[in-house]
Amino acid sequence: MASPASANMNAVRETMDALLEISRLLNTGLDMESLSICVRLCEQGINPEALSSVIKELRRASDALKVTSVTSQG
Repeated sequence: MASPASANMNAVRETMDALLEISRLLNTGLDMESLSICVRLCEQGINPEALSSVIKELRRASDALKVTSVTSQG
């Protein structure tokens, strides 16, 4: 018989696998580590919509930096 801790870990793993699959279906671009961080932040009380907005803004800023970098090299 599995220990309670082992059963809990299996449940957490199954939940994260399901969330990752949903994330992939929605084309969020989040990998398992990023998704896990987002889940932990939400569990700590961070507003999911605010977190989503921050992630989108960081992606926009990152893309802009990439474009600037490529433009300045060319």
